[in-house]
Amino acid sequence: MASLEAEMLEFIRRGLDHHALSCPLAPRAILLNPGNYELFGWDELWGIPVLADDRVAPKRFRIDCDGSAFGIEAEISDAIAVEQPLVIPVGPGLPREDEPTAG
Repeated sequence: MASLEAEMLEFIRRGLDHHALSCPLAPRAILLNPGNYELFGWDELWGIPVLADDRVAPKRFRIDCDGSAFGIEAEISDAIAVEQPLVIPVGPGLPREDEPTAG
């Protein structure tokens, strides 16, 4: 059975290959859970910095780049939490009692 380190290297390599095919931007860093970061002791892989990040689950990784949506959930929840008055546009409807009707 392959070691966890070998499995992670394979997963990260596949992730970087997928990223290269799907994103025009270069990765800034590979993010690992702090426990995995300490366990493996990697500072960089294939010329890309490896950083510890508490938001990454154990045995997982993230590729950080300017096109990354990582963390966007927090930005969206902040944006929709702003209270704004609800404006409901009113279109043509039934005439009021005091308005003349055509016909």
